[in-house]
Amino acid sequence: MQAKSAAAQTKTAAEQAKAAKPVDISNALRKSTVDNVYEGESIPAYSYNEIWDMDVSQPSGVTVDELKLVSRGAFVGLEESFKKAEDDYGVNCLFVMGIASLESANGTICFKPNNMFGFGGRGFSSKAECIDVVSRALARNYLTPGGGLYNGKRITDVNKRYAASSTWDEKVCRNMVRYYSIISKYHNEQLEKLK
Repeated sequence: MQAKSAAAQTKTAAEQAKAAKPVDISNALRKSTVDNVYEGESIPAYSYNEIWDMDVSQPSGVTVDELKLVSRGAFVGLEESFKKAEDDYGVNCLFVMGIASLESANGTICFKPNNMFGFGGRGFSSKAECIDVVSRALARNYLTPGGGLYNGKRITDVNKRYAASSTWDEKVCRNMVRYYSIISKYHNEQLEKLK
């Protein structure tokens, strides 16, 4: 009985081997990897409403190189500082950049030394220090339940305690829409090249 079973398995294996088609393993692995990278790595070009409702206490998903695509004025060269602050405190670095852009014309107009946010009425030793201090304050005071200035995790929630202007949130949101649009276009073009 075992001999018949072994013979049947051998015959089945031989038939399967004849019917099998050769597989280009390297190409199959490449396609599978690209599909996985593409699915996990695409960055959307968020609409105004999507950003308006976004939890800005969460990381942006962008890289330092992608920040370089949207850096203007005095932000050029500060991309690592924006990203490091995001990594350290979790606050969306495009939100932080959007605030600084609005408050200081892309870091070119500071009423106190290196203070690109008009934050705290004081100067800083560097713009990188300013980014760090403001990101930490946003994370701890504005975006964490129980923080002294917490009102929620959306841009409009931060606006209620951060800025006197009733249109501050709309302007920051527009900056973020522009940033995500540029980054998404570039990022997704690069991913398409992999396919």
